[in-house]
Order: sequence, then structure tokens, then C-alpha cells
Amino acid sequence: MSEDHQMAVLVRKIITSNWLDVSQIRIRVTRGVISLQGRIEKIGGNPDEKEGTEAGMRKLDDELRSLKGFRGVAYFFDNWIRESNGSWRCISHKKEDKH
Repeated sequence: MSEDHQMAVLVRKIITSNWLDVSQIRIRVTRGVISLQGRIEKIGGNPDEKEGTEAGMRKLDDELRSLKGFRGVAYFFDNWIRESNGSWRCISHKKEDKH
């Protein structure tokens, strides 16, 4: 099994261990660079957090970066953006104004 294929299997395991719907995410690994594309959707849990949380996105990112052979990661999610300072921002759901 190639190193990229082995890494893709581990990426899939990390995604599922974080209770994310792996069917909504396209995983590609080329020479140790991970590319994830699609939509973040949590399986089960709090309905208000169906699209995940910033803490959850940081955890996912940390786990991916700890993989042996990791050389980089690119995220192309429909509902989350990783800012240049490393923080995450959900861009699809609207928070209710509680005034």
C-alpha cells in the first residue's frame, strides 16, 4: 500500500473518530499533502452544532497535522473557512440574535 493511500485511510479514521459524516468529505492525499473538500456535518449530538464547532475544527486540524509523513493540508469546505491566523469560521449557518 502506498504511503499516500495509508495516510488517506488514517485521515478517514480521524474524520469518523470526530463524529463527522465522512460521506460529505472528499479525501485526497498527494505526496503527504492532504486535501479535504465538501461539507462538515456532525453525526448525532447537539442539533445546534450539526455543522461542528470551532474547537472541533481545531482538533481535526491538530490530529491531521500529527500524522506521520504529513507535509501539508488544504481545506475546501462549503461551510468552514480556516483563517490565515489559524482560527476557524463557520460561514453557512446564521446565529440567532438574542436581543
